[in-house]
Amino acid sequence: MVMEKLGNSLQDALKKLVKSGRIDEHTVNEVVKDIQRAMLQADVNVKLVMTMSNHIKERAMKEDVPSGMNPREHVIRIVYQELINIIGKGTDIPLKPQKIMMIGLQGSGKTTTTSKLARYFQRKGLRPAVICADTFRPGAYQQLNTLCGKLNVTFYGEEGNPDAVGIVERGLKEVEKYDVIIIDTAGRHSL
Repeated sequence: MVMEKLGNSLQDALKKLVKSGRIDEHTVNEVVKDIQRAMLQADVNVKLVMTMSNHIKERAMKEDVPSGMNPREHVIRIVYQELINIIGKGTDIPLKPQKIMMIGLQGSGKTTTTSKLARYFQRKGLRPAVICADTFRPGAYQQLNTLCGKLNVTFYGEEGNPDAVGIVERGLKEVEKYDVIIIDTAGRHSL
């Protein structure tokens, strides 16, 4: 859902670039604003979005256009390269029974990604279940419960219980018959 919307929004931003009469600073700024909007709506970390935006602007205005390319193609290539730098190259996720623990910095999108992964496995014909072990962030339980409810994905959590390890232990017993079990954690404050 969100990834599809992000993809469509990014395509729309690049279509503006393709249709523009000439590539200048104004055009690049407009495209970057559209990309920023799309990524922030998809819950991408603000710092990452700003870093990527600055790189696109700087490279688009300072780099020489390689021979055999026009300015439009060059800017599109820059956007693609910067997106890959942030998102990373794709990897195949095995479609088999497994347990996945979501770890990372707080605020990096683990809870949203948990629901996206659950939906991905669901669409591939597997039966996912989600365990909410984020006992730190207020609203994490409600957010994940709501997202799983919308997707019709089994959810386990213990609202108000601060014992994340105990929640996971009980949750694993509760959802042991599911194909893919995704555990959403509280993450860390910083590296």
